[in-house]
Amino acid sequence: MSRTARRLPLSLLVACFVFIAGCDVDALTSDTIFLTHEFSDTVQGESIHFTFSGNDLSTGRLQDVNCDCSLNIADFITGQGFQPSDLVSATLISAEIIMLFPISEKMDFLDQAILKFTANGVSATEVANISSFSATREVNMSVLPNRDIGSFLEQPQFGAILQVNPATLDASKSYDLSIILKVRLELQDSI
Repeated sequence: MSRTARRLPLSLLVACFVFIAGCDVDALTSDTIFLTHEFSDTVQGESIHFTFSGNDLSTGRLQDVNCDCSLNIADFITGQGFQPSDLVSATLISAEIIMLFPISEKMDFLDQAILKFTANGVSATEVANISSFSATREVNMSVLPNRDIGSFLEQPQFGAILQVNPATLDASKSYDLSIILKVRLELQDSI
């Protein structure tokens, strides 16, 4: 057998060893999968909404409006065959604000809106905003890119604050805004 023929199996063995040594062992035994979920309901089964009176807020400055609600996506995660502890990361894909009341009002009564998530033990974090409103009843917020919201979604419950800066308000009216959220989840697949 020639010298070159003897070296070929040894070279292949060394190349395979180098390849395997450079691989992440966890990547060989497990993987992650991505799911998308849209939700607009609270834990209590009500719509996610922000309510305020025209005489509660002032025009020309940002003010907090709490949804006074509890949010989670644990039921969705378990319904897909995972556990909440399988969550690796999550990002917000979209946030749509819908004007519920007054029925005659359009979203252009606002100059600016900022959506923040809140949870016990986690700092409130801005996830979306908008500063240009059209005379429609629904608007899409600009989602902050690459903002991991997994620390909120892995909590038993998290909340939301909508900071609003009204351009005009009618003190005699009550305002009710709803929000629909779409999230992208990365989950550990140990199968």
